[in-house]
Amino acid sequence: MPSIQFGTGVQIMVQAIRRGAWRGGEPNGWHEDLVWYAAAMHQMRLRTPDLDEFLALLSEALVEGFSAPLVDGMAGIAAQWADPLSLGYQSQVHGTFVDSSQWPPVNGKRALWQECAHNHWFFLPWHRAYLVEFEAVIRQHIADLEGPADTWGLPYWNYSDFGDDERRLGLPLPLRGERLPHDVTVPGVEPGPDGTFPNPLFNPVRLTQGDPAPGVNRWADATAALLRPHYANQEDTGRVSFGGGVIEDPGNQALFHDRTSEHGQIDVQPHGSVHGHVNGAMALFQTAGLDPVFWMHHCNVDRLWETYSRDLDHGYPFENGVGAGTVAHQSWTEREFLFLRSDGSEATWTAPAVLDVHDLGYEYDTTEPPPLPPVPPPPAGSENQPFGLDVTIPEPVAASGDFGLDGEMEVVAVGGSEADRDTPLASFPEGARWLLRFEGITCSRPAPTSFDVYLGLPPDAAADPADPTHYVGLLSLFGVYEASRDDGSAPGDGQRRLLDATDQVEAQADSLHPLEARVRLVPLDPERDLGSAGLSVVRVSLELA
Repeated sequence: MPSIQFGTGVQIMVQAIRRGAWRGGEPNGWHEDLVWYAAAMHQMRLRTPDLDEFLALLSEALVEGFSAPLVDGMAGIAAQWADPLSLGYQSQVHGTFVDSSQWPPVNGKRALWQECAHNHWFFLPWHRAYLVEFEAVIRQHIADLEGPADTWGLPYWNYSDFGDDERRLGLPLPLRGERLPHDVTVPGVEPGPDGTFPNPLFNPVRLTQGDPAPGVNRWADATAALLRPHYANQEDTGRVSFGGGVIEDPGNQALFHDRTSEHGQIDVQPHGSVHGHVNGAMALFQTAGLDPVFWMHHCNVDRLWETYSRDLDHGYPFENGVGAGTVAHQSWTEREFLFLRSDGSEATWTAPAVLDVHDLGYEYDTTEPPPLPPVPPPPAGSENQPFGLDVTIPEPVAASGDFGLDGEMEVVAVGGSEADRDTPLASFPEGARWLLRFEGITCSRPAPTSFDVYLGLPPDAAADPADPTHYVGLLSLFGVYEASRDDGSAPGDGQRRLLDATDQVEAQADSLHPLEARVRLVPLDPERDLGSAGLSVVRVSLELA
């Protein structure tokens, strides 16, 4: 096999295929990729001191609230996780409760934790590098167990291409049971006192464990993301991008780790909505990596990036030469992602270094997109502005006041004087883009579900997500809790979200009055405890671009 170098000074001898977790085979869902994933995960758990105690504290915090004693207790445990070959260490790379002054030493260097990138255009390349580093750790454990380390690939949870098989919307069967089936053997796993074998892929801290609710699939839908015309936009522009807002200052650490800037659609849905749907450990940056489904979920998000770039012909940023030499291009090429390995060496990645998955030693069994509606033509000039760098800045037309969000809620965004409220859509520029912007979204604990958003729905009308005239999209809330904390880890003023409502505004041309726009929010899973999350929104505005 060829020797492939990635990061800095690291060679791999693999060309693995990452395959879907849901596929034909054994009725219990177990196949070789998942067996070896479980075997390695077991070894990583064994190297994570007091993991069960940490998860018990997390369970309590999710129910009772993240009090200082509970957070300090989790931080005290996590501060022990100094082994890069452990699940604990790898999870804290994404986020941690541990103060940076307490990060443990690793072979003479300090742990590199809380490095995750969200809410901007480095979200996808950073997580791709993270997965490659994690996959290398898994392969090392598989090699130690004399397994197929050279050909093993991380399986992905293929919820986004479920087709007519809604089972795929549930967790893959091997992740559900606390014990291994009697006919499944995972290398290295020993029986417990009762003679049964623990399942290393099970995590007790989830809200989703069983079969999916029939017909509730918006949290898994990648359609809106795959239809975005641009990979990235400048901040506050009049379009929603696929990958997130452009960062033009590659050395600005605060901006890189900012949790309030422009999300790409893939970051919000399905990425954030899947985090919120599984919930539990998956609901927090600091704990998501402790759940084996986290890595399988991000593997699918990575696959969707390949779908968008290759199968749907959007390409990767700057590979066609357009935009080369700009400040944005310099940022894209110069921003470094650092990871610490078990031998104390640092791996240095950049976005351009991760764009060819074959050079990284893997490929996907399929990157075919899920069924999509007809793709609209690209906006005028987009061939010269592939990143939306000069898209029109939107202007607020109407805005609501602040409101709490503990269930279904209708708010009215108003603008102008009371006499202006009947102004018809025809009075506004033809062909404009219309956006719904949610600002100042905060919560006191992780949100338990996402919300369906409707525009212009009459008060007595039932909300139906199959109604394209009024249904705008999904408001997912992953990351809002972290951005709401006032302990110095974030500004504390929450996050914002942007939804493209152009189609809905145009469909209601004869009835919608933009200066008095009704917005209805409906919880995706109303059975979950919304009251204790303390969700609130400063305003929702209808904007014109």
